[in-house]
Amino acid sequence: MSKPTVEEFTKFFLDEYEPASQPIEDEDAIPADLLKRAAHAGAYRLTIPEEHGGYGLSVTDYLPYLEGAARGHGSGRMLVHLTNGVWRPLARFGNQDQRALIPKMASGAAVVAFCLTEQSGGTGRNLQSRALRAGAGWRISGEKHLITFADRADHFILVVATDDRQAKDSLTAFLVPRETDGFEIDATQHTMGLHGTGHAWLRYSGMYVEDRFRLGEIGQGLEVALSFLDYSRVSLSNCMVGLAQRALDEATSFARKRVTFGKPIAERQAIQTHLADMYADVEAGRGLVLKAARQCDAGENFTAAAATAKLFCLNMVGRVTDLSLRVHGGFGYTKQAAIERIYRDARGFWFEEGTAEIQSLVVARHVLDA
Repeated sequence: MSKPTVEEFTKFFLDEYEPASQPIEDEDAIPADLLKRAAHAGAYRLTIPEEHGGYGLSVTDYLPYLEGAARGHGSGRMLVHLTNGVWRPLARFGNQDQRALIPKMASGAAVVAFCLTEQSGGTGRNLQSRALRAGAGWRISGEKHLITFADRADHFILVVATDDRQAKDSLTAFLVPRETDGFEIDATQHTMGLHGTGHAWLRYSGMYVEDRFRLGEIGQGLEVALSFLDYSRVSLSNCMVGLAQRALDEATSFARKRVTFGKPIAERQAIQTHLADMYADVEAGRGLVLKAARQCDAGENFTAAAATAKLFCLNMVGRVTDLSLRVHGGFGYTKQAAIERIYRDARGFWFEEGTAEIQSLVVARHVLDA
C-alpha cells in the first residue's frame, strides 16, 4: 500500500470520515466500514517501521498527517494517534509473539489498548492493581477505567504493581488477550466528547495470566509505560494544534459569512482581535510540538520538551475553542455548528495521559535541575 500525501490523508478525514460521523455521535461507536476505510487510507501504519508493514515515518514527518486527522472528528484522530504510538512498547519490550502483533496493527487487523489509569489509584506508582506470583504465571486483581478503544481491542497493555507498591521497580506490564478468563470489559463509560472511542472499565479479580504474556522484565512497567507516554505527549500536543486550527478555520469562515448591520463581522475590530489571538496561539503550539519532535527523532532526552508542548497546548486549545465559540455567537451553541462538537472534543485533552498539573511538575523539575 503506497503512502498517501498529507493532503490526501487530511482530505480523507475531512471529506470522507467526518461526513460519515453522525452515527458515531448518535451511537457512540465507529461503524465497521469506516474503520476499514481508515485502514485503507493508511491511518494505522504511518509511524510503524517498514519491516512491520508500516511507512516508517519519523515523528517530525508524522506531525502534518496527525494534524490533518485531528482537524476532523475526534474519534478519527484517536485512531491515528493511538495505533501509531502503542506499537512502540511492543517493539522495544515484546517477545517474538508479541512483536508479531505489530503488522496486524498496521493493517487494522489487531487493536491494542494501553491501560494505566485507575479511578481508585490514579496513575504511575500509585496503581492499586496488583499481580502476585502463581506457579508459572500470575494472579492479577484490580481495575482500570477510561481505557480508549477497550470496546473492540483484542489485546491490552496492562501496567500493574508486582511487589512493594512504594518501591521504585514495583510496576510490571502484561499484554493480556481479550479472551482471558476473568477479564471483564464494561464499555459503559460514555464521555462528553470524543464519541466513538470506546472508553471502558476493565475489572479483574484473581485473573490468571501466564508469564509468557509479561511485556518486558519484572519491574520494567514504568519504562514500558513511558515508552508510549513520552512520545504520546508530543502526539497529543499535535492533535491539539490540529483541533485548534480547525476551530480557527471555522471561526474565520463564519466571520466572513455572518453579516450584522450591513457588513461581515470579520470587518469588526473585536472579531479580528479574536482571530489574531487564535492564530498566534496555534502557531506557538505548532512550534513547541515541532521542537519536541525533532529532539525525539535526534535521540535526545525530549521529556521536558514534550511536557512543555503539552502544557502549553492544553491551555491553548481551551483558549482557541473558547474564542471560536464566541465568534460564532449563539449559533455555535447549537448542534448544527461544527464548533459545538469541536468544543466538547477539546475538553477531553485535559484528562488524556497526564493532566496540566502533571506536565507542570515535569517542567518545573526540568527548570530547577537546569
